[in-house]
Amino acid sequence: MDPNQLGKEVLKAQPFSQDLGMELLSAGEEGVELALKVRPEFYQHLGVVHGGVIAALMDNTLTFAGGLVLGPEVLTVEFKLNFLRPAKGERLLARGKVVQAGKRLAVVQGEIYSEEPEPRLVALGQGTIAKV
Repeated sequence: MDPNQLGKEVLKAQPFSQDLGMELLSAGEEGVELALKVRPEFYQHLGVVHGGVIAALMDNTLTFAGGLVLGPEVLTVEFKLNFLRPAKGERLLARGKVVQAGKRLAVVQGEIYSEEPEPRLVALGQGTIAKV
């Protein structure tokens, strides 16, 4: 099955991701791209996107990237997230790619950009994804 179609089906089957409004833009050999439209309830008291929203987007980005090489039945084993600057703007764009993969585990990296009028890198992540 086409990675884009499979990824969209997997995303559609995730109620939490649907509630947040995550969208799979692309999935293929070069990696994955997901987007999230920022809603007012995503902001914390300082007027920037809450770290938990960014973490959820990073988790999906890393997992979907790992799923490209391990198959759709994968879970995150662990991930690290560096917040580089506050996220503002109307949309977050995430990109993920596989760094190294074996039969059961994949090490993946991700970047999240805030589209504020100019895209700005707001977070970097790295994690391990496991086939279940």
